[in-house]
Amino acid sequence: MTLIKNTHVSGKHCSSTAIADLVRFHHFDWSEEFCFGVGGGLGITYLKTPSSSPTRLLHTRSLGYEKRFFNAIGVDGFSWLSADTEEESEQQLLCALNEGRPALLLSDIFYLHYFNSSSHFPGHGIMVWGYDKNNKAFFVTDTERKHIECVPFADMRKARVSKTPPFICNGDFFAPQHLTKPTDLQTLCKLAIRENAVRLLDSTDHSSGLSALDTLINDLDNWSESDDWQWNCRFAYQTIEKRGTGGSGFRKMYAQFLSEASQHVDSIKTLMLESKMIECAECWHDLSNAFKQASEQTIPDFTLIKGLIKQVITAETHYCENALLV
Repeated sequence: MTLIKNTHVSGKHCSSTAIADLVRFHHFDWSEEFCFGVGGGLGITYLKTPSSSPTRLLHTRSLGYEKRFFNAIGVDGFSWLSADTEEESEQQLLCALNEGRPALLLSDIFYLHYFNSSSHFPGHGIMVWGYDKNNKAFFVTDTERKHIECVPFADMRKARVSKTPPFICNGDFFAPQHLTKPTDLQTLCKLAIRENAVRLLDSTDHSSGLSALDTLINDLDNWSESDDWQWNCRFAYQTIEKRGTGGSGFRKMYAQFLSEASQHVDSIKTLMLESKMIECAECWHDLSNAFKQASEQTIPDFTLIKGLIKQVITAETHYCENALLV
């Protein structure tokens, strides 16, 4: 049996919890929220997925967060380790663990038995700390769970390779030999805050950033034509308020990051960025409740939801314009 001493602290969001665990193993004293902010975790994505249910997806975390985090802390040319086959990828993971390197990997919760999930959700970040060769099981830690979970080899193979849209798992993982903690936290935080604001304001398409919310408003009238409009509403509520967001579409977590970052960047306080982000969180919370209420109705009415989306746009735009000045 191979088991690395884990540094897991239960958290709110899967990938930021796993990343905080990993950097803690490498002697960083950073909170999950700080890791979330350094990686520019805020995002907005709106997708139409007619071949699956729900047929509409609203996601409030940025895509590519993991890569941006490691690039930000100086991991040059960060890339996931991958292989051509499941067997080869599994051997690579076992090799890393044998060398005492815990691994961050992405998975599909459908195949993780402790979730007991009836739906697929790829891209779920977990940490792997070892394995039992005789019983063919990996030892993992996961988000809010305080203790190690065992995942059979066969289940882990399926969890690591999942093609359920819109997120794909290809067996990729990251198990560095060494990570160096940045010393210039002022510059690190400033860049992270500015770049995250830019991505929200200046999206290149209509499915991401604040423009995605305009797309959502324009598409809401079409929701009632879908048989699963109530599930669309319920899922939107869940992806804003539940499902590992820390509440209010990750905005509460980001407000805590701003509070911690203000110890290194004075302008966060003078610009009142934390309070502006709390206002954003409150708007997202109100929107999530409106989606929840709509899901419990028998006749679709999105009037309130449209108005609350506009409030989110106003609050987030105000925050982002100030964040660019940090």
